[in-house]
Amino acid sequence: MSYEILILKQYLLMQRHNQLLITIANILDEIIKETDTLEIEQDSISYFHASKAPSITLFNYLQRIAKYTHCSEQCFVIALIYLDKLQEKHPYLVLNSKCIHRFLLTSMVIAIKFQDDDYYKNEYYAKVGGVSVREIFVLEQAFLELMDYELFIDEHHYFIYEKKLLEYGEIEMP
Repeated sequence: MSYEILILKQYLLMQRHNQLLITIANILDEIIKETDTLEIEQDSISYFHASKAPSITLFNYLQRIAKYTHCSEQCFVIALIYLDKLQEKHPYLVLNSKCIHRFLLTSMVIAIKFQDDDYYKNEYYAKVGGVSVREIFVLEQAFLELMDYELFIDEHHYFIYEKKLLEYGEIEMP
């Protein structure tokens, strides 16, 4: 294979990866836009809620996670599936701008550990996500308990999500 073809293939993969991150960020941004207008009851506030929303955009946060974790593309799809499953299991749980970054980070860390062969220690993920080491441990434990430790995603379910994300991304492209 020639060097030019290899570079072109890498470029196309990077474009697809970037489009996936844009699509996931757009989906989550749409959810946040709606949920930030809701009044949240005090008992719905969890470990995941910050006192104020982080200043980093979801897309930039996803890019940061992608850049420093070197995880597979599948982890992003799985993390989104986890967030959907979480909301199915706990409809009272509102993902808003004060908690989405922590939920996203935690779902990504768990997806990476479940999906990829190589992963880092929680200290590293805490640094990448901008939370303390203690916090990443607490968030991971709370997330796993909310998910009832049910992390397996069957292949059919995964491919349906991936297909919908790709279709959504095509529609959103300017």
